[in-house]
Amino acid sequence: MGTALVGLLGPIVGGIAVALTTYWSTRPKARAEARKFEAEADRTRAETTKILAEIDMRRPSVAPQDTTPKGWGVSGSVPEDYEVGLDFEVFSAGRASAFIRSRHEHPAGYASLLQMIRADDYRGTRLQMTAMVKARDVVGWAGIWMRVDDARDHTVAFDNMQDPERRIAGSVRWRRYSIALDIPETGAYINFGAVMERTGQIWLDDVRLNVVDDSVSATDIVSNLPRHPVNLDFEGGTY
Repeated sequence: MGTALVGLLGPIVGGIAVALTTYWSTRPKARAEARKFEAEADRTRAETTKILAEIDMRRPSVAPQDTTPKGWGVSGSVPEDYEVGLDFEVFSAGRASAFIRSRHEHPAGYASLLQMIRADDYRGTRLQMTAMVKARDVVGWAGIWMRVDDARDHTVAFDNMQDPERRIAGSVRWRRYSIALDIPETGAYINFGAVMERTGQIWLDDVRLNVVDDSVSATDIVSNLPRHPVNLDFEGGTY
């Protein structure tokens, strides 16, 4: 019986020994595989976060409220410091205009009223945006703006009238403003709207997008940037 028991236990003990040997010999490999899986998971999470962030960049940063004009969105650095809505008493044409105004005396950043469309029908053209704008007590600056992004959300054309010679400030009666951008073949999305920084209020009305010819100058900040640096030794004086 002892011999039989030994014969029975022999394979079991041997199997356990093989299992333990395999466990201890493969444990470092298993740990390495686990670390590899964790690294892959981290990369996947990071890529997912990046994708979601890129998607969010193309969406308004604030969900539309009851006061947001239909078809438009609200964005900006601190849009909660501003109010956006419709005005049925102050307008240039029709029966209403949109407005952006500061909520208190010390708003931070800026707010923008915007709309985004596909660039398919405008590639290879010069697109002009015009709009009637009225301003009251704008302390910072305001303007209309248009931006063209490619499929990877890289900006390929942009203008927002921030230049001191073109920006809207103080109080201004209704006036038509315009900007024009060349829409490249790589353009995927066209964003446009109005922006205001700091205190005051602007009204926006009668927005138009029209394809124009070369007689209308492009106002693109990106393409109009200098090709080469200047006055690097500061010996060129001042403006």
